[in-house]
Amino acid sequence: MQAVQSPSLPRVLLAGRPTRVALVGTGYIADTHLAALREVPEVEVVALCDVDLERARSAARRHGVPAAVQAVAELVAQRVDVVHLCVPPDLHAHLARECLELGFSVFVEKPLALSSTEADELFALARARGVVLGANHNSTYHPAFLRLLERLHSGAIGRIEHVAVQLAVPLRQLDVRDYSHWMFRAPQNIVFEQAVHPFAQVVQLVGRPLEVQPLVLATRELRAGQLFHERWSVAARAERGSVQLSFAFGATFQQSTLEVRGSDGMLSADLAHNLLCEERKTPWLDFFDAYLAGARRGAALIRDARAGLFQYLRQTLRLAPRGDAFYAGMRGAMRSFHFRLRAGEAPTGDAREVAAVLQWCEACTRVLPPHRPAPALALEPRPARAGEVVVLGGSGFIGRHTLRALLARGLPVTAAVRKPQGLSEHLERAVRAGTLQLARAELGQPAALAAAVRGARVVLHLATGGGATWDEIERAMVQGTRALAEACLEARVERFVYVSSIAALYLGPDCGAAVIDDADRADPKPELRALYARGKIAAERELVRLAKERGLPLTIVRPGVVLGADAPFQHSGLGLWVRDNHCVGWGRGERPLPLVLVEDVAEALARVAAHGGRELEGKALNLAARVPLSAQELVAHFARRSGRDVHFHPRSLALSQTMEIGKWLVKKAGGRRDAFPSYRDLKSRSLWPALSCRTAREVLGWQPCEEPREFLARLFPDGGGDGAP
Repeated sequence: MQAVQSPSLPRVLLAGRPTRVALVGTGYIADTHLAALREVPEVEVVALCDVDLERARSAARRHGVPAAVQAVAELVAQRVDVVHLCVPPDLHAHLARECLELGFSVFVEKPLALSSTEADELFALARARGVVLGANHNSTYHPAFLRLLERLHSGAIGRIEHVAVQLAVPLRQLDVRDYSHWMFRAPQNIVFEQAVHPFAQVVQLVGRPLEVQPLVLATRELRAGQLFHERWSVAARAERGSVQLSFAFGATFQQSTLEVRGSDGMLSADLAHNLLCEERKTPWLDFFDAYLAGARRGAALIRDARAGLFQYLRQTLRLAPRGDAFYAGMRGAMRSFHFRLRAGEAPTGDAREVAAVLQWCEACTRVLPPHRPAPALALEPRPARAGEVVVLGGSGFIGRHTLRALLARGLPVTAAVRKPQGLSEHLERAVRAGTLQLARAELGQPAALAAAVRGARVVLHLATGGGATWDEIERAMVQGTRALAEACLEARVERFVYVSSIAALYLGPDCGAAVIDDADRADPKPELRALYARGKIAAERELVRLAKERGLPLTIVRPGVVLGADAPFQHSGLGLWVRDNHCVGWGRGERPLPLVLVEDVAEALARVAAHGGRELEGKALNLAARVPLSAQELVAHFARRSGRDVHFHPRSLALSQTMEIGKWLVKKAGGRRDAFPSYRDLKSRSLWPALSCRTAREVLGWQPCEEPREFLARLFPDGGGDGAP
């Protein structure tokens, strides 16, 4: 591999200081970059950059990074050497070019660009600027793939003849019908998002493509005109062998295998489980050769499985660093890039390799017809109409149905959203027709919230906010809710409706009541509850304080276990879904649950918004139907209707708590400081008492679906119930 010399790199090396790194983009993948960079020698992360400055600051606080900025140009003042680009793929080329022009070396999340021509131009610019450009092909550092390469280089199976890839990946966004992610915006995007991983491995094995014959086996229409090609078969001839690839995007069963057949044997890597086995020719008779083939495969699989188990235990006990295959691949790619950069060498993931990977993507997507994206939805500020209802969280599961219910009543509605791509097709049509207005706002942006609620009569707050720590939950869920409530006070909104959850109540078997009334307050011991419940309780308390002290016209709504045909069936109210087809009950799972269909929740919220009296002010409304269905019965019905192998596992609360304590002890032995498992929270998850829902029924005339056969028919209209269209 030809080294790429750069006049700036010797200065980095000779200065005797770490490489100064900044991350641009602080979404999900940035956390993995930051964790892996802590294990890369002679690297120091000095700044985070994001157009959402508050998100950058939050990530900087969480990871101990000294600076957070909003624009790439601001990184010059931080004396940055290398930028890691962790933004969506459609921004890679533009931001990489900007960083290279500023004199930064750049490490780009895959894919480096969306065409091989664009990648070539970026590498040419990097050479002209005397800096280094690399792509994060972390799949080529997968531990099982590295072991496979080692066996290949040893000559174990002779000359490579054929490579076979099977990739089946679940996509959570498909399950919840969130089509706003970049990979759904155009039919070819899924290839550049997911298939890059196996293509990077194929390039290392057999090189660039010479002839590719892709075949789309299954296509789903997400919304009118928005196609998603979920299953592909690709046959190809490459520089050093033939290739067969099978892709299943959005599969319910995960599979990632790579097989290499050589002139004298075969190597098979199970990348999902970090396993490798091989088969080679032997001098023995066929019957004994067959025995050896099975025995050696079994021994290899057992050896790798045992190594994975021991690695997990050592990692949990803090006797070894994190070593799962995904993280190991990310760490390996970053270590290689930064080591080679400091040595003045071309990184792995260089110009020729990156171009070859993108050529594979282009060859697959060339068969697709040109994509004509729908025009962007208007987000310009518009004056409020008489009686305006503003909804935060309108792109969520309950929010989408609530917007439809409000529009069905002829109410003027504005959806305050962070990204309009999350709206359903029906709601997009309403936006284009002018009956539904959009405003850009989210919790944590006081100015945007104030602008969004100005002129509103009613504000429905369905946005949740979240986080992995109490500090993050408190900022997003509690402080964000307070900021919205204060904006509503300033705007003199007539009714502020906070959509909380029955998780804010204590619903354990020792709660002291067979029926929980609307007037019953939130759990008085929030410190003993899980983060989500604790956040809801704290938000409710803050709003009640504002109602008492400043006259906030507050109504709290607490939906029960909300189910719907257009959402995954695997609701945490039924139990702990350890897999999407295995549910461990919060107890025996034999008692009727406080179930409610999402369209009935939406109808109740629309009635709250349209209600003209003051009977609801200062009140809390629980929303649950009296459906005599238990968790066991629902899961059994789901299994019958979907045809899937789904199981409910009853488990006593005492046994579950014992197991949670056992896990906590293991983590504590490994140095983790997790909170002691709360038995109170576990008991509350059993949803023991019934909910009266008296206010919604008597004041609003709310009548949810309660007949079991009708309830199940509406929940499983097509026999699916897994969120599939």
